Amino acid sequence: MLEIIFLGTGGSVPTTEKNTAAVMVRYDGSKILFDCGEGTQKQMMIAKTGVNRGLNQIFISHFHADHFIGLPGLFQTMNFNGREEDLFVYGPKHTKKFLAVVKNMGYCRFNFNIIYQELMDGDCIEGDGYSITAFDTDHNVPSLGYIFQEEDRPGRFNTDAAISLGLKPGPLYSKLVSGEAIEVDGRIILPTMVIGPPRRGIKIVYSGDTRPCEKLFNAVKNADVAILDGTFDGSLKDWADQTRHSTIKESIALGLKAGVKKIVLTHTSPRYSANKEPLYSDIRGLNNVVIAEDFLRLDVPYRDSF
Repeated sequence: MLEIIFLGTGGSVPTTEKNTAAVMVRYDGSKILFDCGEGTQKQMMIAKTGVNRGLNQIFISHFHADHFIGLPGLFQTMNFNGREEDLFVYGPKHTKKFLAVVKNMGYCRFNFNIIYQELMDGDCIEGDGYSITAFDTDHNVPSLGYIFQEEDRPGRFNTDAAISLGLKPGPLYSKLVSGEAIEVDGRIILPTMVIGPPRRGIKIVYSGDTRPCEKLFNAVKNADVAILDGTFDGSLKDWADQTRHSTIKESIALGLKAGVKKIVLTHTSPRYSANKEPLYSDIRGLNNVVIAEDFLRLDVPYRDSF
């Protein structure tokens, strides 16, 4: 099962309702963190995700404080909780320079290795059953978005086809499912004779802060979930353009055109703390669009086929 946990969904500064940017993907025992705003480790405690087990990869979209300033606290919390496993932190240009400073803040001595890697457009990090690919976005500092792509799953086993070939349930089924050809009554039965085509794995895209752009559009094509910049309501398009953010309407239009199954808007400006109506008026009538709040959890189902 794949679950997305929104630990921080506000932009710029924390408010009483929203922490700053942090999204966790939980997949088959692995936890992947995208951005780490101020106080992310406390959000993880509230959400009961744990701060160590399974969390070995952090992907930073860019180095504005609301996206990475939670790292020193998270590192120290990991250390105090006995972490020994290596931690990998990925990000755009200048990642090593900025995070070398972050790592050495204060007098904490870490009992685990923190390994930094700078990524460029198209770089791919392989995980256990998935990959994460970086792509350039259009913000006002070096910035990246990320594509989480699960490996293709095996096709469905066609029991009727197997029975028509004279096969009975049992060990022979298992061999075919594992990709092994079998011999029955002098006939060779190939896996392709009883197993359908591979089924696409789940695809999730995290945009970080960005204007709508071609690389973002290409990245989110046919995504199961696209987590997009929803900083401003539609009336602030000019300001969004100046600050290199997106309006909710712009992100929705891009996601719908790209065939995204579910659009989740995040990084909402603190200006909406007292009145969220301008945001929600932009999504009325759209069943596949949601504005994320802190601690929103999404289970991502499989599509049946490509």
